[in-house]
Amino acid sequence: MTSSAHSSLPREVAGTLWRFLHGQALIAAILTVFHTVGFYAIGLPAWWLAGPIVGLLTLVPYFGFLVGAGVACVIALLAGGGLWDVVRLLLVMATGQALEGLYLTPKILGRELNLNPLLVFGAVLVGLMMFGPLGAFLAAPALAVFLIFWKHAKRRRGVS
Repeated sequence: MTSSAHSSLPREVAGTLWRFLHGQALIAAILTVFHTVGFYAIGLPAWWLAGPIVGLLTLVPYFGFLVGAGVACVIALLAGGGLWDVVRLLLVMATGQALEGLYLTPKILGRELNLNPLLVFGAVLVGLMMFGPLGAFLAAPALAVFLIFWKHAKRRRGVS
């Protein structure tokens, strides 16, 4: 194997991890807009504060949703909202969670990591079941990096 083949492996892995971070940032940005607009649409008090906080917390899988829901509920109640505001807030958040898990993450990370969206969805699900929220977060990039190593190993052995 040539030295350029050796140097391409770390570069390819680094590029993949960078694209993963880019994809996660894009997902968080989309969810920030979604939650902010959704909270505004339901007339949530302090929607302008709760939306961005919830959106940024989506960077932390599953835990971020729970913490974001708690923070948003507290903000809504402190700003004069009532029980129905909290119920509507949770419905917006549940919709955002479904949008993220069923569409945004598989589609965006699939594109960023050159993986089939269904493969990303399956990897995240397996990662969640086996290793919890951290496993869900790391499953897609781990799979992408594994496939890079696999491709390089096959190339090294002369198998196409």
